[in-house]
Amino acid sequence: MKIYFKTFGCRVNQIETESLREKILSYGNEETEKTEEADCLVVNTCSVTSKADRDVMVFLRKAYSDNPSCRIFVSGCFAELFPDKIRSAVPTAQIFKNADKEKIASALCGADISEDFSAVTGFYGRSRAFVKIQDGCNLKCSYCLVNMARSELRSKPMPSAVNEIRRLIEAGFAEIVLCGTRLGYYHCPETGADLNALMMKIFELPGNFRIRFSSMEITELNKPLLATLASAGSRFCNYFHLPLQAGSDNVLKAMNRPYSLARYSEMLSVLRNLFPDAGLYADIIAGFPSESEADFKESAEFVRKEKLSGLHIFSFSSRPGTRAAKMNQLKPCIIKERSRLLHETDALLRHNFAESQKGKILQILALHDKKGHPQGLTSNFLTVEIDNPEDRFKNGQLAMAEITGIKKGIIYAKLKK
Repeated sequence: MKIYFKTFGCRVNQIETESLREKILSYGNEETEKTEEADCLVVNTCSVTSKADRDVMVFLRKAYSDNPSCRIFVSGCFAELFPDKIRSAVPTAQIFKNADKEKIASALCGADISEDFSAVTGFYGRSRAFVKIQDGCNLKCSYCLVNMARSELRSKPMPSAVNEIRRLIEAGFAEIVLCGTRLGYYHCPETGADLNALMMKIFELPGNFRIRFSSMEITELNKPLLATLASAGSRFCNYFHLPLQAGSDNVLKAMNRPYSLARYSEMLSVLRNLFPDAGLYADIIAGFPSESEADFKESAEFVRKEKLSGLHIFSFSSRPGTRAAKMNQLKPCIIKERSRLLHETDALLRHNFAESQKGKILQILALHDKKGHPQGLTSNFLTVEIDNPEDRFKNGQLAMAEITGIKKGIIYAKLKK
């Protein structure tokens, strides 16, 4: 059979699709990049914003119209939350809840090949490998549906996680990104061992590799874990993506976020002390319903004052069933303008962070050459172009390089001997 795979949304979704892809293709099936020639579509959906919902529905309607005889398997957060919408557009769709996503492989191939935590042996077309070690969230943020779509807190058994990472290192992946819906909540189901215990086991593995965290809540960065990460040296990337969502205590309270600005600021100081030149990035939402003009200005000033390395900006999107959806909504034009201003701030933060790294020697990972020039990813998450490419700098390998300058938004680096 010819299979078309489509993923919307987060890293966790991408890992889950890759796991399904590996299993399904191992049974002699063939991947296609054209929906109209596929015998089956495997679609992993997202519902983090209303735009994500629309994108899913547009894709499903067109795919079904182009190829109505194709079998369509749909899972992910949108399928979990709004199955009736999918059925109305694609009456033949087979819908799988998030907890049953791995069963798609068994249903398609006619064999019991399910694995309940999306293990991968590689990552197709990627320089880095991503490993899902945790799933589910029980936070009650007032704007978010994730705790409804992925309500069950689960973690991968520690031996399984360590063995999966070992195999990826042996396969030649020099950077492994650990992912989870709420990564810091990892607890081995058999022993209760936490993320710190897992990291100690991972750092004992042989080989030339480094570990990067995906998103991490500041409330879950405890002292033992930070001490382990700091002692790992170059085996741990000095990069943290720390959801902020708002730089105003008033808005954080309305969002039901579990920290204050003072606590967030304190954690940034701790991380900078432990991890020199750390890349510190944050999610932020533009236009939350209770966000006044003063609140917004406070948010923008906070991220500038704290000298974050960059922002991941979301325009507020009202999600049905959340408390924020019941609040008085801001006008779309206000949300759009605040998003624009935050993007300007983000560009300034990224430029300033890159400038601060000039002259420094950083470990970089060779990336796929996408622009006609050899590129690398620094441990603190700067994408650089290499001034002096050499044959030894192969895709997926680690090397040391000096940041030499920035020109028209491009960061340049020179490989060190």
